[in-house]
Amino acid sequence: MKKLYFLPFLFLAVTTFAQKQFVVQNGTTQTFNDLNAAIAAASAGDTLYLPGGGFNLDPATIDKTLHWRGVGHYPDSTAATGHTQITTYDVYFSGNCDNSTFEGIYFQHHVRFGSDGDECTGVEIKRCRIGGILYLRYTSDIGSGIPDLAFNLSECVTSSIDARNAMNIRTEKNLIFGSLNNFYQSLFNHNSLNPYASSNRIINYCTNCQFTNNVFNYSYGLYYSSNCNFENNTFQSTLPYNSITSTFTGSGNIYNTGTDIYENIVGNIYNFDYANDYHLKTEATGTDENGNTGVSIVGTATDGTNPGIYGTSLPYKEGAVPYHPHIQTADIDNEAVGGNLGVQINVAAQER
Repeated sequence: MKKLYFLPFLFLAVTTFAQKQFVVQNGTTQTFNDLNAAIAAASAGDTLYLPGGGFNLDPATIDKTLHWRGVGHYPDSTAATGHTQITTYDVYFSGNCDNSTFEGIYFQHHVRFGSDGDECTGVEIKRCRIGGILYLRYTSDIGSGIPDLAFNLSECVTSSIDARNAMNIRTEKNLIFGSLNNFYQSLFNHNSLNPYASSNRIINYCTNCQFTNNVFNYSYGLYYSSNCNFENNTFQSTLPYNSITSTFTGSGNIYNTGTDIYENIVGNIYNFDYANDYHLKTEATGTDENGNTGVSIVGTATDGTNPGIYGTSLPYKEGAVPYHPHIQTADIDNEAVGGNLGVQINVAAQER
């Protein structure tokens, strides 16, 4: 049944390879040559399939719930099509975009959610890259109470994330190259944080948050944050809190790991590079909370796997390939032989 379900999308992947077409699917299928025309024609709840290439949104504000599907952003899995990227400087998803989902898209710049007086809730972003700041609300105002966004971010590459005083945000298995700002009662699990901050702290204005099984590859502490719990994380230098004198609690953390903990880093560790290998080195060690040195960080997560993105029973997928079928490789002959043109196309999809 699952294979039959995917057959229409395999057909679309092959037939749209030679031209940039955008597919809107809602029981029936429509194709468009322009992304903005496809968005305008789509109804709330439709699925929008984007090919590889760079596209500008006009207008830059999306005002309906859609399920966005690109071909991915990792070069090794999009060699045939190019990665899907949105080049618009500021993309706005209004409060009418509740329950929108995103997968396999590279947003080159800032992405913003919500409207004035209308939060955008139930959003899920998977296997995307966000080059600018990800803002989860339109405003930081909490005059009517801290909003519950029920927001999920997983297996993404991001810069800074600003919740703007919101709660119930789940951030799991992401590569984060910026700061975490203004979170309430949110979970950070199995992320790898590698930000550069010469003067600012990395965790800012975060309250009642849970940090579990993360790799913190930075040297700075907490700023105007309180009542957070840290469990089975690793830290580049010292623990960012004093368990005796502060409101923070924690257990099972390992610190003083240094920066040389990943298998292979090309250039600066604080800049994302597709050539980098963010698996933990088997020989990486640190100091546990009892003061024991030379303690291995391998297998120290609460679930017995590694901290960071390659932990859990379903770790970060190499290439961040989307679920739906996409063209992985294409080999097309330069000329026809006997009236036939040789074409070999390999179509792949993520198993989960």
